[in-house]
Amino acid sequence: MDTQTADVIWHNDGHSLWLSIEKAELQILEVSCPDTEDAECKSKQGCVVQWFVKLYGLDCNIGTCAPEEHIEICWSLVGDPDMLDIAQLWFVPVKDEVFYAWMTSRA
Repeated sequence: MDTQTADVIWHNDGHSLWLSIEKAELQILEVSCPDTEDAECKSKQGCVVQWFVKLYGLDCNIGTCAPEEHIEICWSLVGDPDMLDIAQLWFVPVKDEVFYAWMTSRA
């Protein structure tokens, strides 16, 4: 059986979340997109990060950090940005200690 592994590319391009703690729940108030001319996040549906986070919320998160009102994130999309129904997006807070150590070691 032939298997392929996709290279996962992490984008640290200014995307962030605005959060609120309401009793026992952490809520996403806004997904901020830098919306630059050559942004990797553009698709037919707009920003892929905003699309996934609005649909799936924090279920796309694979990292850990202390809750704050504003959290910068890195993100990765596996699949075609114009076929989001069959793609997968993951994000991780930039302040995640393990991810940050890995990211800075690769720079």
